[in-house]
Amino acid sequence: MNKAIEIARRGSNGLRTIAALMPVAASFSFASLGLAADWDSGPPGQPSSEYSQGPGVPCSIGAPIWAPPAVTAAELPWRSVWLGHFSGGRPYSDGYGHTLIDWRDEKFCFPERRQCQAWVRELRQDYHRPEGYWTCLLLR
Repeated sequence: MNKAIEIARRGSNGLRTIAALMPVAASFSFASLGLAADWDSGPPGQPSSEYSQGPGVPCSIGAPIWAPPAVTAAELPWRSVWLGHFSGGRPYSDGYGHTLIDWRDEKFCFPERRQCQAWVRELRQDYHRPEGYWTCLLLR
């Protein structure tokens, strides 16, 4: 009998804890919606206009549920879809003499492999120190 009372006590404390954390969880779930509504020209960290010219569109695969929505390969009208993923950096100096890294990690979808490889080649010219990761992957 004492063991049942002990389990019931632990269970009621667990429910109180869950109830106390619900407002926190709700505020986190709505925080990303407010930030997404503030974006005029897409999410921060999108590539500059010099690299976004062309047939590629920003896309995502396997994004967490709290990430802003982005187009997926299933929604694109092309016969084949190539995912171009690029990450790499370039050093720059701030106003105080510190050397910092401008790091890019971007995913774009393309209708052709040739276009994806040209996009990667263009980014690698400017963002190759430190070396990152790049690929063109056929999704369908």
